[in-house]
Amino acid sequence: MMPFRWVGHNPTFRTAPMLPNGPFFCMLECPGHSNMPHWQEVQRLAAVQNFDILDTLPDIAFDNIAELAAQICNAPIAYISFLDEHRQWFKARIGLELSETPRENSVCNHAIMQPGLFVVSDLNLDPRFKDRVRSEGEPDLSFYAGVPLRTKDGLPLGMLCVLDHVARPEGLTEQQGKALATLAQAVMCQLELRLASKTATESEEFTRRLLASSDDCIKVFDLKGRLRFMSQGGMRAMEVEDFRTIEGRHWTDIWGSIAGEDSAAAVEAVKSGGIGRFQGPCATMTGIQKWWDVVVTPVMGQDRAPQGFLCISRDITEFRATEERLRRSERRLRTLVDAMPASMNSPQIVWFSAPDGDFTYCNNVWYEYTGFRPDDGPSQSWSTVIDPFHRERILGIWNEALGNGKSFEIEMPLRRALDGMYRWFIIRGQPLKNEQGKIEQWFGIAMDIHERKQSEQALRKSEERLQLALKAAHMIAWEFNPQSGATTRSENSLALLGIRPGVDRTFMTGILPDDHQRVDSFLQEIQSVGGSSTECRYVLPSGEIRWLRARGEQAGPDRIVGVTFDISEQKEAEEEIWRSANHDALTGLPNRTLFQHRLDAALDHARQNGTSVSLLLIDLDDFKDINDTLGHDAGDALLQETARRLSTMVRGCDTVARIGGDEFAVLVVDPLKLENATRLGSLIAEALRQPFIYQKRTLISRVSIGIAAYPDHDGNPAELIKDADIAMYQAKSQGRNRVITYSSGMRNVIEQRVSLGRSMREAISNDEIVPFYQPKICLTTGEIIGLEALARWQHPNQGILTPGYFGAVFEDHDIAASIGKKLITKVAADVRSWLDQDLVFGRVALNLSPAEFSQLGIVDNLLRTLDRLRVPSSLFEVEVTETVLLGRNSDNVSSALAQFRQQGIQIALDDFGTGYASLTHLKQFPVDHIKIDRSFVRDLEQDSDDEAIIAAVISLGKSLQLQVTAEGVETHGQARRLRELGCDHAQGFLYAKPMAASQVPELVSRWKSMLVRPRPDRTASMS
Repeated sequence: MMPFRWVGHNPTFRTAPMLPNGPFFCMLECPGHSNMPHWQEVQRLAAVQNFDILDTLPDIAFDNIAELAAQICNAPIAYISFLDEHRQWFKARIGLELSETPRENSVCNHAIMQPGLFVVSDLNLDPRFKDRVRSEGEPDLSFYAGVPLRTKDGLPLGMLCVLDHVARPEGLTEQQGKALATLAQAVMCQLELRLASKTATESEEFTRRLLASSDDCIKVFDLKGRLRFMSQGGMRAMEVEDFRTIEGRHWTDIWGSIAGEDSAAAVEAVKSGGIGRFQGPCATMTGIQKWWDVVVTPVMGQDRAPQGFLCISRDITEFRATEERLRRSERRLRTLVDAMPASMNSPQIVWFSAPDGDFTYCNNVWYEYTGFRPDDGPSQSWSTVIDPFHRERILGIWNEALGNGKSFEIEMPLRRALDGMYRWFIIRGQPLKNEQGKIEQWFGIAMDIHERKQSEQALRKSEERLQLALKAAHMIAWEFNPQSGATTRSENSLALLGIRPGVDRTFMTGILPDDHQRVDSFLQEIQSVGGSSTECRYVLPSGEIRWLRARGEQAGPDRIVGVTFDISEQKEAEEEIWRSANHDALTGLPNRTLFQHRLDAALDHARQNGTSVSLLLIDLDDFKDINDTLGHDAGDALLQETARRLSTMVRGCDTVARIGGDEFAVLVVDPLKLENATRLGSLIAEALRQPFIYQKRTLISRVSIGIAAYPDHDGNPAELIKDADIAMYQAKSQGRNRVITYSSGMRNVIEQRVSLGRSMREAISNDEIVPFYQPKICLTTGEIIGLEALARWQHPNQGILTPGYFGAVFEDHDIAASIGKKLITKVAADVRSWLDQDLVFGRVALNLSPAEFSQLGIVDNLLRTLDRLRVPSSLFEVEVTETVLLGRNSDNVSSALAQFRQQGIQIALDDFGTGYASLTHLKQFPVDHIKIDRSFVRDLEQDSDDEAIIAAVISLGKSLQLQVTAEGVETHGQARRLRELGCDHAQGFLYAKPMAASQVPELVSRWKSMLVRPRPDRTASMS
């Protein structure tokens, strides 16, 4: 091959000298440069990472360049490779199956060090590469030629190479070399294009997310004031559903009442290239009035002329309300401060100042101490009362503290007007910030510490007195030399902290590693501002960790003096305050506040990491009964035992909390999922059912558990709690003592219940609730001895509906009470009508719900209704269930039943035998009549156990001289057996179904005629 040279800035090709064994290589030589790289490896690796090309998918552009290189150089193999720290990775490859090779075995590892084209005629004979270790699967190669892929800064990222299986003593032609260099530049152009495209995409996505995440109302108007853009946050704030409905509207149409002189001036300023700002009230699109803080800035074109204006509006409605509350609070605070008694020995000055430090208020102690007059204003040259010797330093510290915008403490000597004496004060300041974090004013106090300062000065003069004071105060005194790092400590340092007194080269051994930086900053701050304080944790030789507080002052260029004292008890008190605020006092479990915080954090973590969270809500079914029967001490003991058992069943990463009176929550996090939480719920229910002994009484607690989980259900904390609560309600409605997992259908059930309640309120308002009546028959004479009034809904579309359809509404006490009031009035009117017809029908039974007994004056209200309609109370009977007797108002129920008895109204206990402690109720409450529940009558003829129970109830009734009625009688066999057992009365479909009031006269007349001419089994036809 003939040697050649490129013209201009192109490098030069030259023929290398012959190697001892014959073949030669060619390399690119840059004039004026050596072959050693002018870059560092760490810079090159950073550049490779920046282009983000490693381990990317194949790219047709790079593949085409490699294929073109192979064709131009007539080579069977070509590739584009990039070298990271340990490997050579192939982005594009022609004739090569490998995807990467170890870097130390690659020729490119050497080639990237060269300034230009690098050619090896025969790798097998070149002493640098003939012993190279080939990677598994790498073909036999002899010829190599490559050009480095260099950035604009000259950093080589990799190589564009061509290779051949046979040696090429002639190397590459001049045209092939130039073409290969040009293709290498094309590779770098592709890389730069990819990087620029990625940067632009990320910038655009960042801008989009930034606008979408902002809650401010961001709008863009053209120079004519027409709206062209509104951010998503702005549409939410202004309650705009579709931007197209307001696009193009003039800014004065949008801002309405805010469009006054201030806003017009702001817009005009923007048109001139300035910035405008105004505030005012403006309604949203739905009419909600809000206060806005509006900043208007120009949108500049390429010619630097305004092309429109950007309007950023922030809703400050709540801030204005808070500001007004703050002003009222400040007035109250000032009144309180003025009324505070001041100690003559240690006066306390209270002050407020503007952000720049000018006082806006001081209490009377300030004026009494300084001799200033209130009429002069609180800012009256306050610096003149500072000791001149310290004035410049203190004012510098004061201004720096104000500039930092943080709480501060400054000690300064102030002149007392009474005697001209300078006394030392400690000035404490606290910034009061607005919603945007801007300081609106400073609040602080000044306390007389003169005696303490005198004591400190006296103690410095006397080491003995210092040691005594330090021992008395459990405090260590120290002196630190920032130049040498030496620390001198007081003698009591060994007793308090286990540090030997004297001088050593450590400031304080035993500081917890996490707090080292805090202590270093403390010493640096003393050197910069003259004094500081800090808190840190210290490990005693015994291993105990104690909290310390250190205060220090700059006493000279190489001298810092200070004290350190134990504040562990104070920290423990703060911890106890935090615990009290976040834990339940009775059980020690996290309370609702802490539980809500942990739920929020768990859901955030689960959303970010794709994990799960399960929530179990647990309600004690029998808690009220235990409180009512055994007292609140027993209830408290049960709650504590429940907390203990729950805590033993969860992991340390889970949370058990008491979130209500008898309601607990368990928060279960990853890796446990919904199915694990369901199994846990069953285990919890079983564990809590185990007997619990309290004061020699055995208590058994049953629970209803509702379970919901993320991501199975909701990811919003409030909605997830609602899901679990719905599941728990479903568990209770299905009979309690069970575990239910939430499903979307349950929410439909709740919605149906709410809809039913709404429909029932309309039915009450439309007078659609009417009484139906079912007769009670004497089993001995066959006569009708009474009627039971039953609630029916006269639905305008569905006809007559029974409580089986609408009974769920009785859980709402307001609805239940309204239904009861309507029915009593209508029943009394029906009875009055029957009396006017000389009808004989016995007593009418009224069913009273727990809701009616919870109302005051239930007896008086019923009696007034009867008196108004001139109906004797002796014609009525009140039926109650054991649910009423077991309620919270059992004392009120007992009193009301006694009053009914006094007025001649009998008392019937309904559904007898299905409740709890019925015998106790017969003894405790005034009962005249017991009704055997239909569940015992249904299988009377087949079930001997039912017959035995009925016989026992009848026998009990006769012993207590009570009437006994059997409900749900439907067959002649049931009636006959009840009569044989001695039951007094029967009620059921065998005799008649419930009927409207208008049908009762005809029934009574027909029944009376049947008794005059009795026929066998005639009553069967009445069903």
